[in-house]
Amino acid sequence: MKNSPSKIKRKRKFKYFLFFIAFFLIINIYCKNKKEFSFIEHKNIELDLYLDLIRYNCQEKIGILPYILKNRKGIYLEIGTGGDAIATMLDQIPSTADVLVIASDIDSNILNSLTLRHPSLQKYIDLENGPRLKLQELNAINMSIFEDNFFDGINSSSILHEIFSYELGFKGIEKFFKEAFRTLKLGGILVYRDPEGVENKNSIVYVKLKNKLIRLFFHIFIYKFLDTKGSSLSKSGRKIQLYNSDDIVFNIYKKNESNSINLTYSQYLKIPSFDIDFSRNYKIILPFGLYRELARHYITYLHQCNPLAFVNFTPDIYSGFYKVNYLAHSTAEKFNNFLEKYNWQIVDGKINIKQKNNFEKHIYKNTKVLEFGIPLHFTSKAKENQLRNLLNKHGFSPGNHIIALSNGDCLLDYRIFGIFYNELNKNIFDSFNVVVNKNDIVHAKWLKREGEEFYFNYSADELITKVLKITMVEGKNEKGEKEIFVLCPLSKKHNKFIQRICYTEILNSSLSVKNSLKYPVEVKDGKRIIHFCKMPLKKALDIYKEIIDANPFKYKNLQKMVICIESKYK
Repeated sequence: MKNSPSKIKRKRKFKYFLFFIAFFLIINIYCKNKKEFSFIEHKNIELDLYLDLIRYNCQEKIGILPYILKNRKGIYLEIGTGGDAIATMLDQIPSTADVLVIASDIDSNILNSLTLRHPSLQKYIDLENGPRLKLQELNAINMSIFEDNFFDGINSSSILHEIFSYELGFKGIEKFFKEAFRTLKLGGILVYRDPEGVENKNSIVYVKLKNKLIRLFFHIFIYKFLDTKGSSLSKSGRKIQLYNSDDIVFNIYKKNESNSINLTYSQYLKIPSFDIDFSRNYKIILPFGLYRELARHYITYLHQCNPLAFVNFTPDIYSGFYKVNYLAHSTAEKFNNFLEKYNWQIVDGKINIKQKNNFEKHIYKNTKVLEFGIPLHFTSKAKENQLRNLLNKHGFSPGNHIIALSNGDCLLDYRIFGIFYNELNKNIFDSFNVVVNKNDIVHAKWLKREGEEFYFNYSADELITKVLKITMVEGKNEKGEKEIFVLCPLSKKHNKFIQRICYTEILNSSLSVKNSLKYPVEVKDGKRIIHFCKMPLKKALDIYKEIIDANPFKYKNLQKMVICIESKYK
């Protein structure tokens, strides 16, 4: 007897239900077995966003390419690959070149994403001849899977600051350069590219913040960056401490008070955000290196949390209109989308003053939550008390940093929210006790990622000198004779500072800096690019001297080191 249509329908539903249960169990098992975090945690949170942010300046990021094109053969390592740069590089290598490029990253998710973002890369993985690609999970401070004298070149773009932040600090940097030196062939090139370091990072400077946006940013970021208790790196459980909070003094205005006040760092933290008048003068005394960290992170903050602020308006005194300068990345596209939303138009690259004012209001609206606090909704008194206990535990008065609203919700000081976002999200927030507006969380997610990363460690002088010191190793030359080799810039010209004009303009319009003698300090931002080469020490000494002669004041450490070496090996 045949089943009735209703019975067949029920059987089908039951099959679908069993399929759904099986699928759920498989996914659940996979998630349990999968690592909870990658080594560099910020890459794992929003992978597509991270890769989008690093996809620019691809040609600058593949500094090893000219050496590949010149040699047309060899094995080359790309450390910390992002995908877009490696695709750009492979597309420019002739099909007749016998080249193997090993794209590496510590995060397997990055490697898995490469062919998804760039399907054309698959053909290089499958090739047996010509330019070939291999994907390799790799920790940059441990390249033991590779033999000595293995690579013809190594490409390292924006890696050193991550090694410093997440892997042993200065010791991590030493390990990286030792491994690079070991695995490079004689004459092999290491292309280094990272934000320009700072000299005298502990010297005191006076910083004046010129607009409300950067004042709010410094306000929420400085605590997250210096904090070592409420937030810590997921793997190591600790953050690097380079700066002493005792060296920091704030000069601010409180609301409804006529005179500014000076506050130590600990005093400043006790003042609620909503009590500070961010519309009036705001100054900070702090170490120069810490100032540069805050300034550089401000640029990255604008990328993700307030991208429209990247647009700079320059008044045109003749027409009464404002010329729009697109200063970086995808700003033009985002700005055009904003104009379309309000049915505005750009004529000859200009907008009128009414549009300009409305645009700036929109920028401020996006950061209003930083000043007055983030709205939270609690249905459970136990959860609300849990929040208050968390503040008390870390020395914050709940009465100063939580404001009750008339509708039963409350405002939490954003500094506190940013620091304890992970703990709040894990232990307090649920379906009924939540952040009222999910869009307000974007700043906290950014703080979690970027507030743990240091951009500046060694200056150019300190870096070149350090690399000289740690890679000076005795080996055998082509004649079989003993000789000392070192990683040295290929020439004076291969040690460059590439200024980011757009970043420098943004910073100059946002802040001014004076040294301890109250003389102005130049405000600038950019990358340091050095092409290191594994070469004999006697050849390297001539190059070091050229670098020193070009700027003796800048390369004092290198000069001392060269004098010491020459006196030792006379």
